[in-house]
Amino acid sequence: MWFFRLLGPFRLESGGTEIAVGTPQTRTVLALLVWHANEVVPLSRMIDELWGARPPSSAKVQLQGIISRLRRLLGRERITTAPTGYVLHATTAELDVELVRADLARARSLIADGEVALGASTLRAALGRWDGPVDPPLVESVACRLDELRMTVLEERIDAELLLGGNADLIGELTAVVAGHPLRERFRAQLMTALARRGRVSEALDVFHSFRRTMVAELGVEPSARLCSLHTRILRGEQDTRPAFPMPRKAHRPRQLPPALPDFVSRADLLTELSDVLTGAWTRPPLVVVSGTAGLGKTSFVVQLAHQVRERFPDGQLFASLRGDDTMAALRQFVRALGVPADLVPSAEDECSALLRDLLAGREVLLVVDNAGDAGQVRPFVPAEPGCAVLVTSRRSLTELEGARLVRLCLFDAAESAELLTRITGAPPGEALVARCGGLPLALRIAGALLLDRPHWTSDDLAARLSDERTRLDWLEAGDLDVRASFNASYRQLPAPHQTLFRRMGLLPAAPVPGWLAAALLDTGQDHAERVLEDLVSWHLVSAVDRGPTIRYGMHDLVRCFSVEQAETEQERDAVITRARAAIARVVAFSTAAR
Repeated sequence: MWFFRLLGPFRLESGGTEIAVGTPQTRTVLALLVWHANEVVPLSRMIDELWGARPPSSAKVQLQGIISRLRRLLGRERITTAPTGYVLHATTAELDVELVRADLARARSLIADGEVALGASTLRAALGRWDGPVDPPLVESVACRLDELRMTVLEERIDAELLLGGNADLIGELTAVVAGHPLRERFRAQLMTALARRGRVSEALDVFHSFRRTMVAELGVEPSARLCSLHTRILRGEQDTRPAFPMPRKAHRPRQLPPALPDFVSRADLLTELSDVLTGAWTRPPLVVVSGTAGLGKTSFVVQLAHQVRERFPDGQLFASLRGDDTMAALRQFVRALGVPADLVPSAEDECSALLRDLLAGREVLLVVDNAGDAGQVRPFVPAEPGCAVLVTSRRSLTELEGARLVRLCLFDAAESAELLTRITGAPPGEALVARCGGLPLALRIAGALLLDRPHWTSDDLAARLSDERTRLDWLEAGDLDVRASFNASYRQLPAPHQTLFRRMGLLPAAPVPGWLAAALLDTGQDHAERVLEDLVSWHLVSAVDRGPTIRYGMHDLVRCFSVEQAETEQERDAVITRARAAIARVVAFSTAAR
């Protein structure tokens, strides 16, 4: 039987005897395949690791040669070809890293069941599988993940020993570990706990203050609420200071993703691109934010993507909708899904977020956060360590979210719109209906539902009913699908000046609006008006449609139909037209005088 060792110097063994792998490039390719055992390793990833940004023209041929040599060594059935790369097939018993993961899962289960001593013993055995430092030539991202795994096992072993009452024996070990990993908060908490239990309170407090100075100086942030709470308990002189981070828990593997749409169409290239982002090697958790106007199918797209990559996250997939403002409810849902009893869930958002990060440490979980209102609602869900990934949808662009991969979904083109309607109804639609829906997936789905519900209608019959902009949104409603309600959810979240400009823009003819005209509609300066316009662009309710001498802003046809409905009185309608005419007259007069 083959045995693949990643925990220490990279080795290939057969029957206990080390087998020569070959050149450094061959070792790199095999190490990648072993790390991603039973998963597809993309060809592009291997080429990047071997040659970086400037691969030779013969890169694919050379890689094929390496794979051929490995197949001769391991057997052809061991490495198979996939459409985008290669797969190494191996069992858990053949992979030292998988044996450690199995030990970690078993230890967590034992500790959750109260078998703390046996869990600690299992974690010590897992640490014993490491055979020295990782090979320097090993792929850097893999080496980082291996080190992260070891730190997680070590943290949980020390937590278990603290639960068993071990204190004095841990102080020396923890002092050395903290010196080697000064930014790792959990080790600091463990050292503080061990010192406080031995009556060395001043030293425990010094550990906290040293860490706080380091965090503020190097990262510009304060220690977590959990560590601050431990510091407070030590200050109060609590005798049995409990560990700050451990919590016995079952190794729950939640599967919360909604079902993927059976008639999902389009965006195949974007799905492939983001799948590569989420399944690649990382040194920090990937964060992908998908934004776009209401009704654009952001949730459907993200759910489709999550299903496509879910095998990469074997410890679970979490899904929650914030509905614009329900961050705490989603945090509670996630920590409960990961096995925390309801009465142990913190009531403060920052503590609940810290607990979630603790629960995610050492795991590979995909978090899907739907309908976030702003970046502040997303940050509590972002893990601190690699292994997990976060997918977010929002009606805003969230450009202020640090380190995020920002993706703006586009409207469907005519061909994509026709394909979706065909899949829903079973018959190709007319061009008029496609045009009336304006490439908005929600409108297309409603149109398809209406045609299914009224088999005596043709697509031209429905297009005729949608031809009147005054009643178009009345027709675009079917059950819980409602274009007007979707737009209204975005409109209600706008500040008052933004609502005012949005509804007044709809009262003008469909020509793009420049900043100076927006200023007239708001009765304010042009600079302020353009800031409001750009905020509306960030909300995807307005778009920059004309970049001539000045930027001009327009609306999607269906958004404009909604905007017109928001005018509060006939007097407001008249005032908008009057202000627009006066502003245009001033610009025309100025232009004439300038000539």
